Amino acid sequence: MVVGFAEDSSNTAAVVIAVFLVLAALLLVALWVAAFVSVLRQDRLTGGGKLLWLVVIIAFPFLGSIGWFAFGRTARLVNRL
Repeated sequence: MVVGFAEDSSNTAAVVIAVFLVLAALLLVALWVAAFVSVLRQDRLTGGGKLLWLVVIIAFPFLGSIGWFAFGRTARLVNRL
């Protein structure tokens, strides 16, 4: 009986970890897609500025996306009309 309980606990822990990892991966993908779309929709950036941010977001999905939302929206690479 005790052995059966120990096996159930390890299976439960494995399921909880798997669910956590899947949720974290989905959140990372959502953050990446949101940053990608946000860069493409930004009117203030030039084509080169958008390309630079997209390269950063693709190369560093988590840090690039966080960097875009923290610093990229006020970037100096602006399109002068």
